Amino acid sequence: MDNKTTDNRKINKWAFWPAIVILITFILSGVIWTEEVGAVMTKLLYGMADYFGAYINLLSLVFIFLAVVFLIGRYGDVIIGGKDAKPEYSMASWCAMSICSGIGTGLLFWARGEPIFHFMTTPAAMGEAGSRRAGIFAVAQAMWDWSFVQYCMYAICGAAFAIICYNRKKNLSFNSIVESATGKKIGWLNTLVTAVVIFCLMGATSNSMGVGLMQIGAGLEAAFGIPQSAVTWLFAAVFVTAIFVLSCVSGIGKGLKLVSSACMYFFFFLLAYVFIFGNTEFITKITSESIGFIVDNWGTQTTMANAMAADDKWFADWIVQYWASFIVYAPVIGMFLARMGRGRSVRTFMLVQILVPSFFCILWIGVFGGQTIYLQTSGTLDVWEAVSSAGMQATVFQIIGTLPFSKIITVMFLCTVTLSFCTLADPMASVAATLSVNGLSAEDEAPRRQKILVGCILGGTAYTLVATGGINSVKGMFTLVGLLQSIVLIMCAIVLFRYAKKCFYLPNSGYLEVPEERGQE
Repeated sequence: MDNKTTDNRKINKWAFWPAIVILITFILSGVIWTEEVGAVMTKLLYGMADYFGAYINLLSLVFIFLAVVFLIGRYGDVIIGGKDAKPEYSMASWCAMSICSGIGTGLLFWARGEPIFHFMTTPAAMGEAGSRRAGIFAVAQAMWDWSFVQYCMYAICGAAFAIICYNRKKNLSFNSIVESATGKKIGWLNTLVTAVVIFCLMGATSNSMGVGLMQIGAGLEAAFGIPQSAVTWLFAAVFVTAIFVLSCVSGIGKGLKLVSSACMYFFFFLLAYVFIFGNTEFITKITSESIGFIVDNWGTQTTMANAMAADDKWFADWIVQYWASFIVYAPVIGMFLARMGRGRSVRTFMLVQILVPSFFCILWIGVFGGQTIYLQTSGTLDVWEAVSSAGMQATVFQIIGTLPFSKIITVMFLCTVTLSFCTLADPMASVAATLSVNGLSAEDEAPRRQKILVGCILGGTAYTLVATGGINSVKGMFTLVGLLQSIVLIMCAIVLFRYAKKCFYLPNSGYLEVPEERGQE
């Protein structure tokens, strides 16, 4: 399928511009009053976690069960686009894009960082920090945080968008989700939901991209001795923004497919390198025990809170914030993933979107997280001290420095970070551009000028957050906007069940030649 360009489409100005203005106002507030806004966001995070953490945790658990229902139930047989639809991408390309579009730079950063935090600051429910149990829990929790919970959310939202667009012939927009869930068209509600989603998407993506810029800056210093500074981050921001904007403008079948494929080669090389030249025996053992820990405790790992330990804020800093951030991303990433699902059954779509990236993340964290715990416990490198003094973005490269050929690997890791940066920003910019334009179908690409505008806003916002230290000001925003976005997440689940049922009982796997009339809803 050749995606059509839509340069003549009009911007949804009542959704796009208010969201951008509010976002820029929030970012500037964090820049001007960094400490004050950071303190307010931290207090907001802990308050929201105490009062709404259980809701967020249980919602995450529910989506795991919903995904299982579709994997084993009869509605998984529905073919996205109808029985005559053909897949547009090979299984290898599809898997690569699925992995890379949901990971970004986060996994590269936290695969090493998160286990050491859990190991040295263990939650009350897991006992003494620095113990053997704490080490296994640390790797297992990082594995779980980056695997099934988020991808179950992404898969359900992606399948919902795919069904209503390719089978029911509705527009690729949140308007379609809202109208399909409520059974009626409510103009102001459609505009409000779209504006909230754009705000959430742009804010969350800018924050994630800011972390990527910090990594790139630390990598340039480690590899070439270029000191980290606002100038360094500016050049890095301009460079990566140019790459992902070009990729975004090229479309899914060209730009993202190429960048994702290149990124996967780097991923697998680094994975093999650390496994071979790291402490293979330790990595193998702790990975095995961590997977076993997940099998025994995945429910607790999903819903852990601070019951009977009110002073323990670990669950707010990690569990609630992670689940909330995934809720923020889920409808948006789902909207993007839907465009790669035509010609596949709903079951196949969900299997690929859940299992492939989840298994990859578990393997990646087992290797990299395991090596980090080994360095700390063996005395080879005091990782915790390095994190406390230099920050996680610099410590990542100190960890690489303990292995052979570290200079070469540092450069390769830096390239991987850059490519991962682009694989996150590309789909996010594409979706944000699509959301901000009226009346796009599943076959349509957003106007190039809109993609460029969104890309420049994302790159500029990410640079501002890093250069001014305002990145901490978004700390509590994930929980707040995740709470709001959870309504959209629930709507996606309702739409998927409702329309998968309709499609199952209609000929040709539920494909309609013409859109449904309002009265038939």
